[in-house]
Amino acid sequence: MTSEFKPTCTRENWIKRQTLMNKVRQFFVSRDALEVETPTLSNAGGTDPQLDYFQVGVEGEPPRFMMTSPEFHMKRLLAAGFGDIFQITKSFRKDEFGSHHNNEFSMVEWYRVGWPQEKLMDEVEGLVSEILGKPIHARRTRWVDAFRNYAGVDPFCEDLNCFADACAKRNIPTPDVSSMSQEDWWDYLMVFIIEPTLASNGPEFILDYPPSQAALAQTYKDADGFTWAKRFELFVDQVELCNGYTELTDAAEQRRRFAADLEIRKTMGKPLPPIDEHFLAGLESGMPACSGVALGLDRLFMLAMNQPEIGDVILFPSPIA
Repeated sequence: MTSEFKPTCTRENWIKRQTLMNKVRQFFVSRDALEVETPTLSNAGGTDPQLDYFQVGVEGEPPRFMMTSPEFHMKRLLAAGFGDIFQITKSFRKDEFGSHHNNEFSMVEWYRVGWPQEKLMDEVEGLVSEILGKPIHARRTRWVDAFRNYAGVDPFCEDLNCFADACAKRNIPTPDVSSMSQEDWWDYLMVFIIEPTLASNGPEFILDYPPSQAALAQTYKDADGFTWAKRFELFVDQVELCNGYTELTDAAEQRRRFAADLEIRKTMGKPLPPIDEHFLAGLESGMPACSGVALGLDRLFMLAMNQPEIGDVILFPSPIA
C-alpha cells in the first residue's frame, strides 16, 4: 500500500530519458529549426472523429479544450512567417491507455517549409536513427499495397465479408460484420493483421492513405485516377511512431473537411467542438507550402531503452497520476 506513491519509471531510466530528450532538441537546433511553445488550452478542439478530447472550464464561460496536438497553433505560426519550427510538448487524448498509450503524452512536432513529404520522411529516419543509436532505413509501402500484400485483401472490396474472411484465415476474432463500416474494417485489420506483420519486415513507412483518413493533408491523383492523401506513418518493431502530411493549405477545402468530420462525429454521438476559426484565418492569409509530422517521444524512448511498457519511461501514467 505504501508503494502506491512511487513512479513507474525508475530514476535510472529517467536519467536515460533526459539524455535522449536533449538529443532530440539538439537534433533540431543543429538543423536550424526554431523551437516554439504553444498553448495547452484552446478555444477550439480538433474535429477528427477518431480522437476524443478533454474539455475543461467553468459554468457560464465558453469551454476550453486540452490540445490533442499543437498542430493548429503551429500552423498559425507558419502563416505568420516563423519558418521551420519544432515543438516538444505534452498532448492529451481521452480514453487512451495501454502498453503503448497514455492519455497525457510527450511528442515532438515539426514543420519544414517548402519540403515534400519524402524529404521529411528522410529527416524522420535521421531523428529515429539518432535516438535509437543505429541507422534506420525504412521500407516505403503504399497503404493500399499493405492491405493487399500483408492482409491479402482489397481494402475497397464491396462485400465486407472479405475482411471477415481475412481475419478467419488468421484465427483472429471476427467482429459482427453488420456493425462494421468499411473504415472500421480498415482500422481493425491495420491493428490486428498489418501492424504485426510490419514487425517482421523491419522499419517501414506506410504512405498514401485514403483522403477520409487524412483530413489535414493534400491529396493527389495517381496514374489510375484514384485520389490519395499525402500522409505517412512510420512503424518500428510494431510500434507506430509518427504521423506526417504534406499539409493542406486551402482554407475553403479545410473548412469543408472540418464540416464533414463534424457530421461523422454527430452520427457517432460524439461532442461537436467549435471549428478553429483562427487556424482557418491563418490558412486564408497564405500558409506556405510545407510538410509536417508529429512523433511520439514516449514510444521512441521505449524502443531506445528497450522497455516494454510506456510506464517504464514516464513517471506517473494516467491510472495512478
